[in-house]
Amino acid sequence: MTLVNDLLVWSAELKGWQRDALRRLFTQDALSADDLASLVVMVKEAHGNGSASPEPPTPLAQAHVAGAGSGATVQLLGLSNLSNINGFPAGRRVDLQPNGLTVLFGENGVGKSGYARLLKNTCRARRRDNVRPNAFGVAGVPAADVSFLVDGNPQQATWTQGEASNSDLSMISVYDAACAMDYVEEEGTPVFLPYGLGQMNRLVVAQRELHRIITAERDAVALNAGLFDPIRGETVVGDLIKGLGVGTDVDVMKTLGTLSEEDEVRLQQLAQVLQDMNPEPKAQALDRQSERLEVGAQHAVSAYAVVTDEAFQTLRRLHVENIAAEEAYQAAQKNLREVDEATLPGTGNGLWKLLFEAAERFSTTDAYPGHSFPHTEDGAKCVLCQTVLAPDAQQRMRDFSTFVNEHAAANATAAANTLRAALAVLNNANFTPFDAPSLAELKAVAPDEHTHLVAVCDAWQLRRTWLTTAVETNDWTPAIPAFPDGDRLEIRLRRLIEANKVAAQTLRQTDDPENRARLKEDLKQLKARQAFALLLPQAEQYVRDSIVRQNLDKCLSALSPTGVSTKMTNLARQYVTSALAEAMTTELQLLGYRRDVQPELAGRTSAGTTKVTLKIKGSNLDAHHVLSEGEQRAIALALFLAEIRSLPHHSAVIFDDPSTSLDHRYRRKMAERLASLAMERQVIVLTHDAVFLTELNTAQRKAGVEASYKSVRWDNAPGQIVEGLTWETMNCKMRLEDIAKVAQEIQATIGTYMNDDSAQVVTRAYGKLRGTIERAVREEFMNNTVQPFSDVVSVESFGAVIGHTQAEWETLIDIYDRSCEAIEAHDTPAERQLPIPPPEQLLRDVQVAVELIGDAAKRRKVYERARSDRNAARKKPFQAA
Repeated sequence: MTLVNDLLVWSAELKGWQRDALRRLFTQDALSADDLASLVVMVKEAHGNGSASPEPPTPLAQAHVAGAGSGATVQLLGLSNLSNINGFPAGRRVDLQPNGLTVLFGENGVGKSGYARLLKNTCRARRRDNVRPNAFGVAGVPAADVSFLVDGNPQQATWTQGEASNSDLSMISVYDAACAMDYVEEEGTPVFLPYGLGQMNRLVVAQRELHRIITAERDAVALNAGLFDPIRGETVVGDLIKGLGVGTDVDVMKTLGTLSEEDEVRLQQLAQVLQDMNPEPKAQALDRQSERLEVGAQHAVSAYAVVTDEAFQTLRRLHVENIAAEEAYQAAQKNLREVDEATLPGTGNGLWKLLFEAAERFSTTDAYPGHSFPHTEDGAKCVLCQTVLAPDAQQRMRDFSTFVNEHAAANATAAANTLRAALAVLNNANFTPFDAPSLAELKAVAPDEHTHLVAVCDAWQLRRTWLTTAVETNDWTPAIPAFPDGDRLEIRLRRLIEANKVAAQTLRQTDDPENRARLKEDLKQLKARQAFALLLPQAEQYVRDSIVRQNLDKCLSALSPTGVSTKMTNLARQYVTSALAEAMTTELQLLGYRRDVQPELAGRTSAGTTKVTLKIKGSNLDAHHVLSEGEQRAIALALFLAEIRSLPHHSAVIFDDPSTSLDHRYRRKMAERLASLAMERQVIVLTHDAVFLTELNTAQRKAGVEASYKSVRWDNAPGQIVEGLTWETMNCKMRLEDIAKVAQEIQATIGTYMNDDSAQVVTRAYGKLRGTIERAVREEFMNNTVQPFSDVVSVESFGAVIGHTQAEWETLIDIYDRSCEAIEAHDTPAERQLPIPPPEQLLRDVQVAVELIGDAAKRRKVYERARSDRNAARKKPFQAA
């Protein structure tokens, strides 16, 4: 298992916020202020009873870690169907050879960086920026198809930004400037950590920063217990203050700090009674007052009974029934008059009914006792006119009797009587429950109750007036006057009675020393609660702040880096070994590092990890005081290559601008090392450095490594891939082959004469031939004794210059002069214009140049053998001849 795979397995045991922090540290250069703020929220949620984070933790996963995968050997075959990649036209592609060296060269602004970002994202590079869509078009989601081999088996996957790439592709290693800094623990300090340990070390740093942030937040929550010193003491409140904090029951605290109305009255009573030395007269006065209050309460009950909503509904019902009975009686009376039209007006009304009932009493009592009324037998007389009743008069009297005794008449009478009785009760109700002295007394001892009583009495009167008016007018639509808010009067009065009883009892208890002491204690407790009530908001805040501090303390405990440091130490023991240090030493030598620098394993540090540090032999100074930043970058490359050595597979390695201006002294050795690495595995190099490209080409040819060179350039848009190098980066041989190809194409297409277009092509070809001859003089004939962009003069290389003949020089000059004449560098009169050489001449000139360069190469080989023999002889000065 590799270090990163081991780390991934271990990270699954961490808290969500730690796994999220690791993810951020593996996918970005550093944690921003926003990152830290998000992590603080996650820490509080996990350990400090904090609210849920609006950004749930995203744990570190295999997709976030470079090199964490199946362990198979993976080789890239190419990228195709590129869409929304920088400003590339849709459909761009690049093919890669699975073995040896593939080089993508491109100057600034042609699209090389777009391919670099795409490769880093598809292969899950350690540090990778998002692939950018076209900044001047409609932004889409970048995507591309990836072709590759897994242990030799062809595979294809589609990469889309924002989605996890194929896990096998993560086996491909990527090195760039950001990766170089990944190995350096601190800027400018040459302490190198293998990939994975550096992120863990930054996790320790991040946890310390989170610890600092939360510590500042905790310290800002001040707890001032001295605020409650005035209420400390031997009371229930004092006991609560002693333990005020996280464990305080807030409900109990609120109960203690909230005095009810009864508590307030009790406190006042105790304060008064404990001042009296002869309490009995006051107790008796309270008893008498209670008796008067009870009388008033009973009056209130009676008064309420006649003016409640229920009583009003009853009276309204009686009123409706009386109206209905009266209407029925009137209907019966009308019927009586219709039966006997001879009746007098008013017959059947109330007055007539009284007359008839009086005649009934006279007949049954005096005139005809023992006979029912009306007595209508033959010879019977009318009890009023005392004449003998005629037959028709007898029948009329019997009809009158029937009318009077009918149910309607009886109901009307009963309903009227019931209504009158109910109204009499209402009108006779006593709405003044207290006499004037009692009212004055109530106003003195309980002014609020006196005010309420007056309001209730007014409401009684208003409601009685409303009801009598409604009965008189039969209009029940006006709103019924409301009672005052609060309990009914008798309830409030009886609370006063109860309070008087308690007060009287308390007064009488003060005569007993034990009771008096108990009452003093009660007063003490009530006063403490009264004082605590003023500080209750501060006490509640103190409890809340205590809980906040406790939760933050839990967070601080969880932020201890001990667990991470322990794991780092264990991983370092396993992976930061002497073998790694030896491999790093080997790589330093291969990169041509000249200082006498020896990597060694350092001991435990404050972060709790083992690191590869550098010691400079013969120097008492720390390495970072001696090594330049460029040297440190070269050493970082050595550690990267040392890690590559330890991998159990031979997957591809991608280098994005591995050589910079900071480490230019090591270009040649870097190129040679990459060429030798390409003999073991697929190596892909992206560079814009033409000098490094030349070194790489030289090293590749010298090592005999299979190579593919591609140029990235514009063709109305960036990102076009062209096989081979650009003209500026070709060596002499490649340039001459290119010129010959052009000449052959022109020769095959022209007739007897060249047209203007063909002539222009030949002219440009001779211009290139001129530049090629100039380069050949420097590289081939002068054996690179002096090189552009370099301050080195190779004295030994000058030896290969010896042997060039005058004839060779004249032949070369002849071709060079013809090239100068053919180009359009100088303006000449028309009559002096020389003809453009035909393609056949161009081919002959190219062939001659190739032969001359070949002769120079032969001389160089002869010279190299002679120099080698000479150097060998120098090492054995005393060898016998």
